[in-house]
Amino acid sequence: MAPIYKYLTHGKATAAVLLGILFISLGMHWLDRLNRQQRQISAGWLLFLFLILTAAFAALYPISLKHTLNTGSDREDALRIELNAVHHHQYPYDARTFLGNPPTPLPGAMLLTAPFFALGHIAWQNFLWLALFFVFTIRFFRHRATALFFLAVFLLLAPANLSDFTSGGDYLANFFYLAIAVALFIRSLNRAFYACIPAALFLGVTLSSRIIYAIILIPLLALTLQRTSRSRTIALFVIVLIAATAVTLPVFAPHAFTNLLQQLDQNARKLRYIPTALHPRWTLPLLAVIVACTTFFVRMDLPRLFLTFSVTSFVMLAPFVVTFALHSERLRYNFSYLSVCTLSFSLWALSQYERIAKQATSASDGRWMNVSHEQESA
Repeated sequence: MAPIYKYLTHGKATAAVLLGILFISLGMHWLDRLNRQQRQISAGWLLFLFLILTAAFAALYPISLKHTLNTGSDREDALRIELNAVHHHQYPYDARTFLGNPPTPLPGAMLLTAPFFALGHIAWQNFLWLALFFVFTIRFFRHRATALFFLAVFLLLAPANLSDFTSGGDYLANFFYLAIAVALFIRSLNRAFYACIPAALFLGVTLSSRIIYAIILIPLLALTLQRTSRSRTIALFVIVLIAATAVTLPVFAPHAFTNLLQQLDQNARKLRYIPTALHPRWTLPLLAVIVACTTFFVRMDLPRLFLTFSVTSFVMLAPFVVTFALHSERLRYNFSYLSVCTLSFSLWALSQYERIAKQATSASDGRWMNVSHEQESA
């Protein structure tokens, strides 16, 4: 709602929000009918949605580069100046974006973006990760209709997410490849140990994209311990941590740990409106860790892992987003930071919606069979 009310009058914005709610309600009704019938829609609908997003990128990306509508996003520029500094053997975090902000993407994000930087078009990485995320959602949900609904609502019809994608930002792309890496890692647990190593290495690289994703290691550890032996779990997590360390620390050399801590301290500026007596730099991560540790006491699966990440990321992101909105007119529309929370929560919620629909269908079929047997007996 924030970007809608930013660019439209209150009347038009309210009408747009009401239309969005109506669309979601109709979409859920359509989704419920399809899933109860156990029907699979054609994959062409997902391809059609991907082409719509491609067309939106082709139309809006050149406009975003001109900054005619607003100051624009500097997320793509942050990656560009970092990789340009590395290319010239300079420290990447001394530069500033065109908005005067220090770059925040960590070395893992730089490494995954490097091939597109070499091609001269960093924003093109969004297409690769979007396409792979489409594949991930098709495999994650039981029904293609659920995947289509999820992608349409949270990518095409969410203005903040669509803006990040079409401006070449990497905020959504970070979540895309982390979700893919986690899913691959969990799927590999059923295979031989050597087959798990590539998934563990890829996961380590993706964790070094933004510091907030480090919290996902706790519920992932709980899930891995439930799926495989303790010794194999230790070996796999050692590989994950080695990969993350090998990608991250060399960029901050020669004073790796000092420079890394200084870089992470940049995020502390976002907590400036929270009372210092609460010590938010320590209490918020500690609270997130406590929430994440509850996963050791429940049966874990991939949807519950996304639910846990949604809650823990919300604990760390919501306080500064809300205080920004209360204290600064210019920062009032930064609710897009919560997109990773809503994406991960909705993956869990829609998977539960599918499960409930399946149980209702099974119960209905059971009652129909009982009636049939009673009629035959009569």
